[in-house]
Amino acid sequence: MSGMAAKSAGPEETSDPAGDSEPSARLIDHLVIGGLKSYGPDPEKVELAPLTLVFGPNSAGKSSLLSTLTLLRQTVVSDKPFQLRTRGDLVDVGSFRLAVHQHEPATRITLGIGFPAPRPTAASWLAPSVVREMSFGFSWDEAAERPGNTVVGIDLDGIGTEMQVDADGVVVPGSEPDPEWDDFLASLAIARQVLNPVVPIPDSPILRLADDANPMGALGSGDPVAGARLGLGVQLRSEMTDVLSRIAYLGPIRARPERSASLSTTAYHYVGPEGEYTTEVLVDNPGLVESVNAWFERLGIGYQIRIVTPTSDEVSVTAGDFAVLGLIDVREDPPSLVSSRAVGYGISQITPIVVQALLSQDGMLLIEQPEVHIHPRLQAQVADLLIHTVKERRNQVLVETHSEHLVLRILRRIREGELAPEDVSILYVDLLADGAAHVRRLDVDADGELIDGWPGGFFDERLEEVLGQRW
Repeated sequence: MSGMAAKSAGPEETSDPAGDSEPSARLIDHLVIGGLKSYGPDPEKVELAPLTLVFGPNSAGKSSLLSTLTLLRQTVVSDKPFQLRTRGDLVDVGSFRLAVHQHEPATRITLGIGFPAPRPTAASWLAPSVVREMSFGFSWDEAAERPGNTVVGIDLDGIGTEMQVDADGVVVPGSEPDPEWDDFLASLAIARQVLNPVVPIPDSPILRLADDANPMGALGSGDPVAGARLGLGVQLRSEMTDVLSRIAYLGPIRARPERSASLSTTAYHYVGPEGEYTTEVLVDNPGLVESVNAWFERLGIGYQIRIVTPTSDEVSVTAGDFAVLGLIDVREDPPSLVSSRAVGYGISQITPIVVQALLSQDGMLLIEQPEVHIHPRLQAQVADLLIHTVKERRNQVLVETHSEHLVLRILRRIREGELAPEDVSILYVDLLADGAAHVRRLDVDADGELIDGWPGGFFDERLEEVLGQRW
């Protein structure tokens, strides 16, 4: 895992398990996906809520939907934002041909997000409430065996354009002009000129025309369209990077803690995609241990965390600084300290989720299969943890899951009034007759009921086993 990911922003203090705060505004309004794995080439827009659950059959496209964010993060937050990075620290989808729909290299992979201003009080070319959508249509030049030009799409509450750019973000010569977009940029520049905005000079390639290659020239040319294009491009790239950098992704299988974790000067605020930095996070955020233990008690896990460090200077000098994540078995009298590797596998799966849920703030948790290796009662109580991080930590949560218990607990909380129906989105991903993935939102009413039920009898198996027949 790279240092960039390990140092993702996050606070050190956490709140108590209880609270009645309102759910957060969405960091991300919607996803745009097309041409990736099972998704057809025509991009699909998928709206998110503060708490979004993704269900569906195996190999239907659930993980690919979440990959919209992990692929964008490891691509856009890099020195080559216009070339799709299919293999990285967060996700590895193989080569372009392996990742593209039906392995057809002539198809574009389109990925994008729509988001409001991530920092509403910052100086901006746009109103904070305007939903900015940026999408990237990545292509492959099969003859040259290298990335091709990228189609960049911009939509600002219905005002938008598309342009082909090369690897440096320069608009490809011969692209169709867009007079309506240029008129919008001119109007935007005139309006912003009255407000005397300060436009930062980019230190890396940004969307521009070939004759705007010199940023100072674009800003000093007196051409309002060139100046607005540059200023808006700088802002959108910066805002999108800000949004993507706030995502904490936890993959479907979390790693068991090592017997010891070597410490460094890096400040860890992200447990890593496999939870591999959980011990380092707890060492760097000592106040977090108490909050995690409070939630362990609430979840009925039966253990408490204790961070153990060497007490001998001789050990530190010869072996380096390290720490051990120990567990106290509170079911015994007296409680006993045990190794985290000497207990059931489920503890290692749930611990990184609890830690990151209590650490992140004003960000997004992207979690695959939080129910892995944990029993049904705990699966249901994980739902309360997710509700807590949405309400108390102001995080947005996107979860891919097969757990009936988790969704039933969330529906119960809606029925009890702890969540509003609009705070929850249940997405069902399935394959159409042509083999392409389709995302359907299942509507929930104020009584916590699915208005149209589960499509295809998704959760009928339990009743069939109980009743002995299909109901």
